[in-house]
Amino acid sequence: MKSCEYCGKQYADDVVVCPVDGQPVINPAEKQRKIAARSEAAGTAFNVILVSPLSSAGKYRIFVERSDLLFIQVEGGSRSVLEAAVPFLGPAGGIIPLTLWLFNKRKTKAKHQRLEEGDPGELLRESENNFKLNLAEIRDAAIEAPALFQNSGKAGRLNLVVRHGEKIKCEFDNAAEINKAIHLLAPLLSSTLKVNVEWNGEKRRFEKKKTI
Repeated sequence: MKSCEYCGKQYADDVVVCPVDGQPVINPAEKQRKIAARSEAAGTAFNVILVSPLSSAGKYRIFVERSDLLFIQVEGGSRSVLEAAVPFLGPAGGIIPLTLWLFNKRKTKAKHQRLEEGDPGELLRESENNFKLNLAEIRDAAIEAPALFQNSGKAGRLNLVVRHGEKIKCEFDNAAEINKAIHLLAPLLSSTLKVNVEWNGEKRRFEKKKTI
């Protein structure tokens, strides 16, 4: 017997999708395989906020798979048309931000669940904002401290130069994600990656590496 991961209803083995809510129907053995895959994937990924190119901006999880980096978008970064129209809708427009917030919260929660349970290779095909970058395409890479006049509270930056000089610029939310990125990328990009940060134990943050 199989059961729906969302509502728990049980179905015969030949059923693939729950007709009630459209969620995948799996058997217990498949569920255990997904849990194992999720545990393995968690150790080979880190989170960033992609800020450039602007057309792909948003929160991403970057999975390291053999010689590829898989960029899977968790949350978009651009403002919606409805959000931009709020000032022109008068008092009735006040409800739009709340509605958008609730909608985006549910959407982001669903994406996080897919990231935890899905195969990164399959997730790659789910959105045009997801993309794959082969390590051989990376011409230059650097992990930097936050910009000098930055007020966003980010912990650091990841800058990549790829292909014909194209640039991918990302930010880290916290020091833990910087540590993950260094741990995963340093062995793979040993001749390309520049780690221009060092840990300040007293201030408990990464800072620009001091030159001697």
